[in-house]
Amino acid sequence: MRKDSVKTRESWSAHHPKTGGNGLRLGKRRLRPMIQEPHSKRRRSLRRAVVLAVLPPGTVTLLAFFPAEISTASAALAYVLAVVVAAALGGRGAGLLASVVSFLPLNYFFTDPKGTLAVDKSEDLVALGVYLLVSSLVGTLLSTAISHRARAERREKEALLLHHLGTRLLSGERIELVLETFARALMDLFSLARCEIRTEVTEKVTIGEEVDEKARPNTDVVPMITDGRQVGSISLTPADPGAILGPEEREVLQTFSGQMGLALARIALASEAQAARLAAESNKLRAALFSSVTHDLRTPLASITASVTSLLDPTVSFTPHDRRELLETIHHETERLNRLVTNFLELSRLRAGSLANKSPGAIDEIIESVLARMEAQLKLHAIRLKIRDDLPDVPMDMVQIDQLLTNVLENAAKFSPSGSEIGISATRWQNVVRVRVTDQGSGVRPDQREQVFEPFVGDRKGDGSGAGLGLSIAHAIVVSHGGRIWLEGAPGGGTAVTFDLPVGK
Repeated sequence: MRKDSVKTRESWSAHHPKTGGNGLRLGKRRLRPMIQEPHSKRRRSLRRAVVLAVLPPGTVTLLAFFPAEISTASAALAYVLAVVVAAALGGRGAGLLASVVSFLPLNYFFTDPKGTLAVDKSEDLVALGVYLLVSSLVGTLLSTAISHRARAERREKEALLLHHLGTRLLSGERIELVLETFARALMDLFSLARCEIRTEVTEKVTIGEEVDEKARPNTDVVPMITDGRQVGSISLTPADPGAILGPEEREVLQTFSGQMGLALARIALASEAQAARLAAESNKLRAALFSSVTHDLRTPLASITASVTSLLDPTVSFTPHDRRELLETIHHETERLNRLVTNFLELSRLRAGSLANKSPGAIDEIIESVLARMEAQLKLHAIRLKIRDDLPDVPMDMVQIDQLLTNVLENAAKFSPSGSEIGISATRWQNVVRVRVTDQGSGVRPDQREQVFEPFVGDRKGDGSGAGLGLSIAHAIVVSHGGRIWLEGAPGGGTAVTFDLPVGK
């Protein structure tokens, strides 16, 4: 006999703190698992139903021994109440049996002539028949209502669990944690001793005690099938060694496993798409690197080759002035190649997490040093320098900050017309020292100002010339010092490169 009873119990999320704040509350009322019971357990259930069918009517029968006389109608109502109690606690079978059991003492103790099962009046016989019919109907309807209510609660919990599972699987949370929470929910919902979930994309998740497969042959395995292919399985071992999952439980588990399989398939597809996207970006980066390196290496190499070839040609005679110009060209292009290779190495070192060797230093001294060293490169521009006198020392790697300023000034000179002004200012702003380099070039569109700091993006003109490493290295240096760098439009046109360096404590 199936038992449809309800008992109070806390939700599984309260009993399993590992689920944390994301645990699903299934409610405080919990339906007993509808797992098929072994013969011994069914016998115990039958004995319990018989006791519940006999005990309430027996209690009402004690009223016959009271001194006060109780009418047949009052006794019938009391027996109906006893049938209701039996049906509520023991189910439909107990309620029907209680109505039959109560019919006999109602006739024997409370219907004239008392002390016998005979009935003198026909209306009493009709009343007894009506009582038997009504009590049986009341017990059946009550047990059915309780069963339907319990089944509805169960379906609601299953739907909540299914929704919660799908939501968490697609939320980006670690899959193993979601599956562990789901396994705990299944153990509580079906009273399992052990739940094990295997998938293609995760490690095995096991919740519950170790069980001997020989001693527990009732372990059920529900496959996860998606698009005709098995992507995992759910193994369930009931707590009772003789119990097995019923058809309803297997149907619910098939729904759970199907939903889980679809979610895992989507996760696998998303991982493949992410890998393909990363591969495409990597290929794009390699292509940009190849194009930039090819252009930047070929141009100075071509100049060096042409100058050396001319100097080695015995048929050509050069004046001392011409020979010096060719040698200066070779020297200039060699320095250009050296800067290019240095930039590549420096960007690789910074991207690899090279830490700055910080010590307090004056930013104004580094600015003046860089301007003195770059005098030849900046000779075609007017330099406007504005440095506040109250600048504090900044914790910095002086070599890296020197390179930062060099790259920013080279960038300004490269994209500013000859004779234009380049401005350099350094002020204190709250807890940082702010350095600003402005030029009068063509400027950078607002939608491209973030992209300028990406390596191999190219120059501001967008023609692809230049490796595009200067500002990328500057960005990496500022970030390694805990600061920030950004581009703005300069007054009167052009671009302003601004960066902040924390002054520290």
